[in-house]
Amino acid sequence: MPTVLFVGGGSIGHIAPALAVWHALREQNHNVQAHFVCTARKEDQQFLRNTDIPFTAFETPRVGLSLLWTFHRAMTQAKELLDQIKPDVIFSKGSNVSIPVCLAAHRRGIPIILHESDAVMGRANRIVARWAKHICTGFPIAATMNYEPSTINHTGNPIRPGASQGNRAEGRRLTGLSSERPVLLVMGGSQGSLAINQIVATLLPTLLKSCDVIHLTGKGKELKIKADGYWSHSFVTEELPHIYALADIAVSRAGANSIAELAANAIPTILVPLRGVGHDHQQHNAVFVEREQGCVLLQQKTLRNTLIPTVEQLIDDGEMRESLGRQLHRLHKTNAAECIAKILQQELA
Repeated sequence: MPTVLFVGGGSIGHIAPALAVWHALREQNHNVQAHFVCTARKEDQQFLRNTDIPFTAFETPRVGLSLLWTFHRAMTQAKELLDQIKPDVIFSKGSNVSIPVCLAAHRRGIPIILHESDAVMGRANRIVARWAKHICTGFPIAATMNYEPSTINHTGNPIRPGASQGNRAEGRRLTGLSSERPVLLVMGGSQGSLAINQIVATLLPTLLKSCDVIHLTGKGKELKIKADGYWSHSFVTEELPHIYALADIAVSRAGANSIAELAANAIPTILVPLRGVGHDHQQHNAVFVEREQGCVLLQQKTLRNTLIPTVEQLIDDGEMRESLGRQLHRLHKTNAAECIAKILQQELA
């Protein structure tokens, strides 16, 4: 039976899209099987334990004094895993955990399909791209990449099945919020955002004068706030599509996965990129979306002063909300997972 080895981790934004690709591939080929490689982060492992897919967790090689030793150990583990499961193709989502696996696969002639979610390619993906047979991109960034055009496919970013099929009434039931006022959804990405949480906590009394607020804080970042019109939770999975369906406006970090799901739901969005991490990829993502007129871009350093007037403007201006949602939705490729699955299937044929 043909086997695909999926590798990536460090955030749910790597694993969830890979799972979407896996589900699409199973629809195209019922005889294929999968194995995942993730990082040793407990969040990665817990997310995969909730599926029926076997996985292996690797300690991630990191730059530092122990790099040679940790990379050697990861290479040994990668070789042993390849010997064990004998994959026919590798699907790599990125992070340092992908480098030893893809290097070991490249040396054995196993084809590698790489997916870059962001508007700028990360360090690990730039390394793996040297060995990749196909490079799939979430943003149309081929012109900025120094690779053969024939290897680059703008597929879009896969999203979890059902992410855009929520029910507004179910969202109201889950949160207890009425349908009488606009709903502002605040989320800080898969790991939450302490900075955004603190700013929202400070501004909450003013926000609640004009809208209800749904606040996804991230695990370990819960706020002990109780107020009429305010619903908070650390992390949601199956409930998230219904929350999307209820939201009239969103405030979000600018991770590629968050943008993709907001775009699929056409939610007028305020993006607040996390700066200075991963080649400043969130800023690149947000600037691209803003250039396409699909978001309002605010910076965290000025958010205390800009969030209230921006939210109030969007609440008051229905045409602006409609335009932002429509333009953001234009960036969503509905068949992203199926396109990548088709490329994988070609390598399995």
